Amino acid sequence: MAALRKPKQPQPYDGMRILDLTHRYGVYAGKLFADLGAEVIRVEPPDGLPDRAALPNRDPRFAFLNANKKSIVLDFGDPRAEARIDALVSSAGAVFIERDGPLYDAIGRLRAANPRAVITAVSPYGMTGPLADAPASDLVLQAAGGIAWMSGRIEREPLALPFSQATMVGSIYAATVTAIALHHAEATGQGHLIDVSVQECIAHSLQNAIQVWDLEQRISIRGGEGTRDATEDIFPCRDGFVFLASPLAVGNSWKSLVAWMVEAGHPSGKIFSHERWSSREWRLTREAREEFRTAFTAFSTLFDKEEMARQAIARRIVMGPASRISEVIDDPQLAHRDFFTQVEMEDGALVRFPGAPFKLTPQVWATARAPALGEHNASVKELSS
Repeated sequence: MAALRKPKQPQPYDGMRILDLTHRYGVYAGKLFADLGAEVIRVEPPDGLPDRAALPNRDPRFAFLNANKKSIVLDFGDPRAEARIDALVSSAGAVFIERDGPLYDAIGRLRAANPRAVITAVSPYGMTGPLADAPASDLVLQAAGGIAWMSGRIEREPLALPFSQATMVGSIYAATVTAIALHHAEATGQGHLIDVSVQECIAHSLQNAIQVWDLEQRISIRGGEGTRDATEDIFPCRDGFVFLASPLAVGNSWKSLVAWMVEAGHPSGKIFSHERWSSREWRLTREAREEFRTAFTAFSTLFDKEEMARQAIARRIVMGPASRISEVIDDPQLAHRDFFTQVEMEDGALVRFPGAPFKLTPQVWATARAPALGEHNASVKELSS
């Protein structure tokens, strides 16, 4: 990994102070702003925000989600701290708060302290409605937002996506709308209150499932049952997996695939030359999917991913390698672009994490770490500036 290199030009949010009082579903939003140059300050009670206990510094997840932030400690229950809180809010461009966290019930006070600030409130179900105070978890929110129903294979139960999708999806939406609101606030001097419902964020990311219901009164379900062509799936090859899509709508892909099998003298070429494979209705059935998988796998396992990719490009077949997680970690393209970064743990150990999926000019490489509780009490100066 490359060593720390200071930028020669400003980053997009240099000079912007952002207060981060989130502890679960909004915590990644602050990291995104920190990666873009903002001074992101975790304002924590004496015992720390809840995520510090749930995911202590030595936990890689805490280190990743809070890398490059600062931490100061304030006693929110002490009247003597009120002036410092107001001064800190008045110096910030944006404040992230979260249900069950500090100042979530003091939005009026935050807005009075800084009418120009963007206040982004993140919660499982939003600030209003019958579920506004309902308990939640990542699994519950994936289910309530619909993504669990859309994930997995039709013959199996609904599947929760890995890691905390509620945190990642909710934070990405929160960061995006906050950036837009900041642009407007800086131009007009008018602040904003943003109400982010994680359930709604997940429901908004269901591809076209809602539109399918509106247009066809049909409920989309996992595996694309009734909508996905038999050829659209991930299939094994000699040294891994490939993704293939050769529906009739992409005629050249299908014709070229069958022609390749015929040229190779493989029995699958004869199977797929049968007239039933010219029927879109047939290709949507479970029987067609099972037959295609058996016949295509007999062919695909004769080749490695490199040969499959080469043939796909030459023959204009919509097909490409599907990477395992281990292959992503060792991917030469990602390595060339320094995608992975190092995050320093509390004990000094370095853990590799995905970096930002964008490159800025100038490019900055750094070893990041999460702040210790109250680490920046002395260095965060002039709160009212």
